[in-house]
Order: sequence, then C-alpha cells, then structure tokens
Amino acid sequence: MNFLIYPPLTPEELEQVQAVSPDLEIVNALTEEDALAAIPQAVGMYGDLTPRLLERAESLRWLQTPIAGLEHYMFPQLAESDVVVSNMAKIYSDMIADHAFCFILMFARGIHLYMRRQIKGEWRKGTPVRHLGDCTLGVIGLGGIGSELARRGKAHDMRVIAVDARPDAAPGKALDLDALWPQERLHDLMAEADFAVSCVPQTPETVGLIGAAEIGHMKPSAYLINISRGVVVKLDALVAALESGGIAGAALDVYETEPLPAEHPLWKMENVILTPHVAADNPHVPQRRIDTLRDNLRRYLAGDPPRNIVDKRRLF
Repeated sequence: MNFLIYPPLTPEELEQVQAVSPDLEIVNALTEEDALAAIPQAVGMYGDLTPRLLERAESLRWLQTPIAGLEHYMFPQLAESDVVVSNMAKIYSDMIADHAFCFILMFARGIHLYMRRQIKGEWRKGTPVRHLGDCTLGVIGLGGIGSELARRGKAHDMRVIAVDARPDAAPGKALDLDALWPQERLHDLMAEADFAVSCVPQTPETVGLIGAAEIGHMKPSAYLINISRGVVVKLDALVAALESGGIAGAALDVYETEPLPAEHPLWKMENVILTPHVAADNPHVPQRRIDTLRDNLRRYLAGDPPRNIVDKRRLF
C-alpha cells in the first residue's frame, strides 16, 4: 500500500509506523514538492492535505488527520470527494476533561478567590463553598471530552446530565447519566446545572450556541465553563451576565478571539478563571497520535474501517 506522510515524521516516529507492515510503501515527504510528486500513487495519507495535493490525488481513498477539530482543516473539495477522513478524536479527551474538572474544583472550594488574596498578601478566610455531591454537572456535548468529564463528575458523586446532537449514539447508559437529552433541550440543562460545561466540536450548528438566551436560563449560583471551541460562547453575553450577577462565575480556556485582548473585561473579574488555550497540553499527545495512526493503518490493511471516521459535512 502506497502511503504518504506530509509534513514528515521524525525518524523514530517513522520507524514505528513502518513496523506496522512490510506491505507499506511510505513516502515521508520533506517538502510540498515531494508530497506533490508522491500523491498520485498514494492510497492513504497522514498529515495536511491541501487543495493542491488533492487535485493530484488519483488513488487516494483514506486520509488520517493529525488533529481532532476539523473546522480549519476541511475544505469544499475534500468534503465533496470520496476520500474517507478519520481524525484524532479522543486522544485529548482525558487531559481536557481534567482541565475542566480543575475549574470545577477551584470554584467549589473558592480557590480562585484565595489565589487573588494570596497575591495581595491577604489572610482572610471565607468564600462560598459547594459540596460536589449536592451539585449538578451539565455536559454540553457527550463526545470523548464530554464522556470523560461525565465520568469525573460521577466519581465525585455529582448528578450528571447531558445534551448531545446525537443522543441515541452517545454513551449515556454506559456512563450512568442521570439524564441525556437532545441538544434542543439545552435550555433545560442550563437551568438545572450548577456547572455547565461546553464540550462540543466547532460546527456550523455550534457557532454561537451559548449566548444571552442560554446563559439567561442559568441559576445565579451557577458557573459556565468552556473548554471546547471559543466561538461556541458569545463573550459579550457572558460578560453581561457576570456584570449583572446573572451567574456566579465562568472559566474559559478558549475564546472568540485569541489571544484574548489585554483590555477585555474578563481579565479583571474576580469570579473568572482564564487559561490561554492550554487544556490539551500533555507530554503524551505526540505518541498518542502515532499510536492512533498505527492502529488505523492495521485496520485499513486488514480491510476494516478506520476508527474515528468523520462526517465531512458536520465536521465530527
């Protein structure tokens, strides 16, 4: 099987991939010109497929992307083609869920407020404290990240509810959720959740998914967390809710505009936690990419469909 890799892997990574099968004829292209020369014969590819490469792809049947989110990867010609696309879904799920649950624990114990007092050298006890066993976790999007977050909520005795665009395909029973609803019931989730966490991918349907109307359904004691995609939460609506006391606080790792401008009001709000799009940072990610590629190569060579095949129109 002719297989193109571009941009190139390291020699150590390439050795791991080649070890999958002696039937693999791999071109580890150093430049786009190398990739253009190899793409006509390639049946499979790993890496960054461009319109220019696809135009010359006479034999391409399968593309393994090196990323999970495809909103900046997919282009019309690829979406309309017969090429099967699989992504890196779930390689970041546990680490991003940990990041989100860290936000939850900080709010529950008032750590975000104590940290500000620490910087001021201020010894002052007392912040609002929540017992997680009394709280409802609302998971918006029950994919890999949402599922891992739900498991963490259950492990802390939280009531866990979720909405998903495809609830029949979501692992609700396996996770022992207290409720799993279609995404059309997002307002119900927002009204019940003490911690509402966005875990959805970026698609045309999720851009601006959480705006003034959705935040307006939240309890004044509730917190909104976004660790999915910045365009999902309308920041103007969030700021308005925080300034009016409509919700208790918010934590964000992703933003409509990145970097978040230094003058943005969120920076100075004591009930807000901000991190600079780092929830997926983890030393195991590079090897997980190679492991996923190796597994899908084995499956493809055996005549089985790769894991994580995406709907090219819906981007997940």
